[in-house]
Amino acid sequence: MDALELLKTMITVNTVNPPGNERALAVLLQGLLEEYGFACRLQELGGGRANLIAERSAGEGPELMLNGHLDVVPAPGPWSHDPFDPVIREGRIYGRGACDMKGGIAAMCTAAIRTALKGGPQNGRLKLLFVSDEECSNLGVRRYLSENPGGDYAIIGEPTEMEIAAAHRGVSRDYIDIFGPARHAALPQEGSMSAIKKSAKAIEVIQKMNQALETYRHPLLPSPSIAITMLNGYEKDNVVPGQVRMLTDFRLLPGMKQDEAEAFLRESLSQAGIEGTRITSHFFMPGGEIPLTDPFLKQALEIREAISGRKHKAQPFDASCEQCFLAEAGIKTVICGPGSLSQAHTVDEYLEISQLETAVEFYEAAIETILGTETLKKVV
Repeated sequence: MDALELLKTMITVNTVNPPGNERALAVLLQGLLEEYGFACRLQELGGGRANLIAERSAGEGPELMLNGHLDVVPAPGPWSHDPFDPVIREGRIYGRGACDMKGGIAAMCTAAIRTALKGGPQNGRLKLLFVSDEECSNLGVRRYLSENPGGDYAIIGEPTEMEIAAAHRGVSRDYIDIFGPARHAALPQEGSMSAIKKSAKAIEVIQKMNQALETYRHPLLPSPSIAITMLNGYEKDNVVPGQVRMLTDFRLLPGMKQDEAEAFLRESLSQAGIEGTRITSHFFMPGGEIPLTDPFLKQALEIREAISGRKHKAQPFDASCEQCFLAEAGIKTVICGPGSLSQAHTVDEYLEISQLETAVEFYEAAIETILGTETLKKVV
């Protein structure tokens, strides 16, 4: 089984989200895995979207899930080639999704097929879960967990440069609407403070919020932070607008709740004397983690060290991912995949082919260790 050839084929299947259209790729992988004895089913989501669930069982034992997302972000900008026609050059494969994260899925499928060709797994159940809509609203993983609660262990193949990541920050995105009297632009100083002036003050307040958030600590992750990602207040060329809308991106530590984030925003604005605001939730994803003392994390690090021949330490994952949802369902989850996060969502996205090969080796070793022996069950 050649992971590179599979990845090349996967890149040609356009799964840009929105709209996604991930079903076509799920069907392609279903056909491949069924050839090697995997029991596959599509979890239909409608509108050309579906999750793929593939399993190969060997009786009693734990479940190991290899997980990834089928969708990719749009590919605007001055690409040097068609982003959906992969190019191999100087030890890299270029194309949208090569790094984030079709490379991880290709490596997982390859490792699973190699395991099947050797007659494995020997114990428990190997599950491949490839979901839709990770890049927008997490529709796929939410649907999967609503129908398949619980599990034992999971590895998410997000790009970590093949380091073992144990935690990620969550995110709360909120619209802050700031109101003030609208007036003719020829009379900007009349009346009470305008929405524009309040917004300028709010921007300063948010910078001070970041200073306050630096007191929050986590063993791996950076402190929480807030960024303004949109500011819109235009009504007409000669009108001081009566409303300004900003969108904030509030990165949260594991355990921080949505209402906690909103209360922090609301109280900080109020304490600064900024009245006449409305906060509306746009998106929320909690932070996720696996304890640094967890035996599964230790096992994953040992597997990685055996392949590389050097010591590895648990790392943070700098972006958000779906570890949080699996962890909330009681599934012990680490993040490890080929590629660098610095390549995700970029023009001329690429993946180092050597990392793809290392990923196959790591996933295959993880399957053999966790589902082929009693090692993990003894240390747990």
